[in-house]
Amino acid sequence: MKVGTINFHRSQNYGALMVTYSLLTYLKKMGIAARAIDYFPEHHTSMYPLRNEAYDKFIDKYLKPFSSVEEEYDLIIYGADTIWEYYKGFGYDSTYWGSGNLKAKRRITYSASGTLKNFSEQSDELFRKHLDSFDAISVREDVLAEYLKNFTSKTIIHTCDPTFLLTENDYFKVMSERLISGEYAVIYNRQLGTKLFEAAETVRQKTGLRTVVLKGDGCLYSSDGERLRADIGPSEFLSLVKYSSYVLAASFHAVAFSIIFKKQFHTIMKTGSERVESLLRKLELGDRRIQHSQEISFKENIDYARLYSLHEYVENSKKYLDRAINI
Repeated sequence: MKVGTINFHRSQNYGALMVTYSLLTYLKKMGIAARAIDYFPEHHTSMYPLRNEAYDKFIDKYLKPFSSVEEEYDLIIYGADTIWEYYKGFGYDSTYWGSGNLKAKRRITYSASGTLKNFSEQSDELFRKHLDSFDAISVREDVLAEYLKNFTSKTIIHTCDPTFLLTENDYFKVMSERLISGEYAVIYNRQLGTKLFEAAETVRQKTGLRTVVLKGDGCLYSSDGERLRADIGPSEFLSLVKYSSYVLAASFHAVAFSIIFKKQFHTIMKTGSERVESLLRKLELGDRRIQHSQEISFKENIDYARLYSLHEYVENSKKYLDRAINI
């Protein structure tokens, strides 16, 4: 069976590349040699004007070879990540909605996602036109599952992000060596701008730990803004979260890997909060979402031994994917 996935396989973004890697790796465990379809148009490429060699190294080593947009597939898996999105200067790309731009005998989604506030009459029309062409539909957010019921009579399944399909041991295979000795806290935030290092100082005061900062530009900084390294790709990102003692995240995938690696964490989200809120609701970890770094508290730490809902969530998602592939 010729299987392709369509997501953001060339992005200069830790989460996007780990989504691609995780889904392809899990499919391989299922005995399916899928490849990422090399669809990455200009309106997506333009989002990353500066490229970092560490990202490209990960792509070359772990994601390639890609398959062609010209090929015909037995099955295309759409998602995960925010494939249903509005692109500034372009609009909505119907290819991600399952239009005929890619040739496939069957189509399914796995944890497809979209930002609800960016939907419009135009995107709603794309859902009306294309959702029923999918043989099976799953999405990453509970609120999105409810929203899509307006456009199809098909069952919409709420499934986990692909990163949860793999184990901690799986990620050791692509993780870099430990970057920082001793205990430290890590902040990953692409949203706070100039206030980011103020938050870092607050974390240092609250935890008593050395604090390092990722802004998402491929660089690692100290809490006072000094650039420590300029070669932070997905492998280094995994290492920084894995060996940390605490994580403050404004990123869905920084939250996801904090959970996978069983870290104490909080999250501050200014945009894209529904994807994090959906995950935290599912796992009954709503208190991990705070509005300001001053709210950080360690009165009740996460007891991962009692996080039974995560196992159920992942197992149900695996069952969906197995059924959807083998319809």
